[in-house]
Amino acid sequence: MRKKLLRCLAGLVSCCLLAACHATSNKENEKKPLVYTSFFPIYDLVKQVAGDTLDVRSFMPANVDPHMWEPTAKNMKDLSHADILFVNGANMEHWVDKVKHNLPNLKVVTLSDKIRLITYRGAAAMGDFQYMTKINISADEVYKFEFGHTHEDIMRVCFVKKKPEQSVKDAIAAAKKTMDQKGKLTPQESEIAVRENTVYALEMGHVSGRVYFKVPESGEWYVVSDRISERLLPYTLQTKSKKLLEKEDVLTSSTSGQDKITYDPHSWLSLNNAKFYLNYIYDVLQNAYPDNKTLYGKRRFQAIDKLTDIQAHYAEKFKALEHKEFLVTHYAWEYLAREYGLQQYPLQGLISTESPSLKTIRKAINYCKEKKINTIFYETNQPPKEAKTLAAEIGNGKFVDLTSMEYVQPGKKNETGAYTRIMAQNLHKLYVALGGKENESDKN
Repeated sequence: MRKKLLRCLAGLVSCCLLAACHATSNKENEKKPLVYTSFFPIYDLVKQVAGDTLDVRSFMPANVDPHMWEPTAKNMKDLSHADILFVNGANMEHWVDKVKHNLPNLKVVTLSDKIRLITYRGAAAMGDFQYMTKINISADEVYKFEFGHTHEDIMRVCFVKKKPEQSVKDAIAAAKKTMDQKGKLTPQESEIAVRENTVYALEMGHVSGRVYFKVPESGEWYVVSDRISERLLPYTLQTKSKKLLEKEDVLTSSTSGQDKITYDPHSWLSLNNAKFYLNYIYDVLQNAYPDNKTLYGKRRFQAIDKLTDIQAHYAEKFKALEHKEFLVTHYAWEYLAREYGLQQYPLQGLISTESPSLKTIRKAINYCKEKKINTIFYETNQPPKEAKTLAAEIGNGKFVDLTSMEYVQPGKKNETGAYTRIMAQNLHKLYVALGGKENESDKN
């Protein structure tokens, strides 16, 4: 009996000790400051700096499209317990204003504030325009709009003859009245016999092209466009012999002042941007939790060092390639393309749920044949149907996935540092598709 009693007492003590340890462990976890991040790549970068010093969580579920997700009342309640919320910004998290309104005391850190974002204006509305320039031209010569590479379909233009003593304000008013027309479709390589009070809808191609024009009367003319020249649609005014026209820009923003700036939100898909993000994360965390400053500094250095090695490795590889163009189903890779001097051709817009039109598919097929592209990239975790179809259309093409990390399937959240590994894998796939030599060591 005595032995049984001692065994029972020993078991009871062990249970109490285990319970105490478990309680202590839970208490320690509860003491960790709570930090939220918007979605997977931001979560991983914050985790790379914070390590186990913080309770880092993702605000969005891992397997949803962040372009479409909306927080619930429960999500907002959970977020109210956090010290900090890290977001990408650049209009990626469209719900962030709702968070700021409902949780005014929550510190929201927008990582893209520290980088140069890619922006687009798009076309001005009917009855409006973004660009107006004055040129002095002859009725005896032919001039042209020279377009660079673009994925846009139409640019609407009109021509206004400058009247004697006419003010700029009156010329703008006349142009606004004219630009209320839809416009006459004008294919590339055609020539416009310019008529006043007429809008011409210049049809764009997928490669550089031109539209010629000839005015009925020599003198000063205003050339008006619903688009300003920018990366999305670059163009110049030239003589037929390719000499740039001397011009005097009158207007370089919409007449209404209502230009809608569109940001390319995929700014995390650049190793250079990721390094800026890591530095910003470090600054915020070491100020918020100074006891861990040394640890955060060390972890930040290690994370940036790995990214720098990958950057240098692929900078040399891409530089040596003859072909720089690649085709993707989702417009997500412009930051990466800019970083390595590549050219992205997207089938879809900035939001991945759009479906390309038949016209877009036809243009893409022609582009692939012209540029000798044989690999179509699609978004990991999305159906490869469109990429597979296009790959078949170009003849023995391949379809390969790239991971933008906008969302990941359950169970795919690997240990800390997944962002860095995934980006290295993306770069390897691009390099091989563009004609680079396969190297097993580059895959991981």
